[in-house]
Amino acid sequence: MDFKKPRVALYYDVIPQTGYRNDGANLFLSYNYRKLLDGDDPAQNPDVMGKDSGNFVHLSPLLPTVQHGSFDLNLLVDYGEDGLGLPLDWTIPHPNAYWIADSHLGYDYRLKRSREFDHVFASHKPSIEKLVADGIPREKIHYMPWAAEPTCYRPFPIMEKYDWCFIGFMNNPFRIELVDRFVKEWPLGTNGYLGWRYPQFPQKNVLEDAAKVYCQSRVVLNEAVQDDLNMRVFEALSCRRLLLTEDIPAVRDHFKDNEHLILFKTVEEAVAKAKFILKDDGFRNYVAEKGHEEFLSKHTYRHRALEILKTCLDYEPKEDTHADSLSLSH
Repeated sequence: MDFKKPRVALYYDVIPQTGYRNDGANLFLSYNYRKLLDGDDPAQNPDVMGKDSGNFVHLSPLLPTVQHGSFDLNLLVDYGEDGLGLPLDWTIPHPNAYWIADSHLGYDYRLKRSREFDHVFASHKPSIEKLVADGIPREKIHYMPWAAEPTCYRPFPIMEKYDWCFIGFMNNPFRIELVDRFVKEWPLGTNGYLGWRYPQFPQKNVLEDAAKVYCQSRVVLNEAVQDDLNMRVFEALSCRRLLLTEDIPAVRDHFKDNEHLILFKTVEEAVAKAKFILKDDGFRNYVAEKGHEEFLSKHTYRHRALEILKTCLDYEPKEDTHADSLSLSH
């Protein structure tokens, strides 16, 4: 243990009930905190991910865990557990921080949990004003969008075989209409790929499996539920794929249309732009490359890990080994 560095605990469980829904955020924060705080590189030595001592540890909020000493920060990253039938009565010790997922889908649970934390990081920007109006002090709420991990979601050297792909849940009428139209224009199997997460196949359409599908696709399609800047945005850009995504304010906060990605407002506009993109390989590759560069400069999980340390503990590592974590992206 290095007493000059903070000690951080991240509370999470990767268990079958979650279907690996949003667990990537926890896994990738663990990966980066191992490097930042303990100097370990899980890419070179995967066994260190299970390490239970040092400046960084991950603990279970569901199972009793004995740890010696206290932590400078206790961090909980929400992964949609309110919709997964898990017990929700655990308490995270202070000083603590909470990164919210899905506040646009399960707001009441996130509001209740937010009251228990010293710092609240909201990935869904429109929820911030609502949280403030419902009594969460503005000074403890921080906007922090999702990210992607470029050592996992990376440009695999693999042949393109699909014109488009969508990986996700069919959970709102506009998304269903959009995907249905793309299936009719570019049939599944021969021209398109549609995938979602199966609890009985927990490694399907997630992590590197999803990344390989993105890399096999000329266009990654995305739709935003209730103006949510979702993980799919960052994962597609991390894979150096052209992202065709719904036009919402949060996307424009971080990326430029026709430079980093392509935006649409209607199904007809999405289809028209897809047809243009698929006919112009030069433009498609240009936008995919620029989007990838913008992602690498600002939106990796290392960026988010550093932001949490700076915001909660006013701590910034002296040495930057960011280039090491990105070497697999090129």
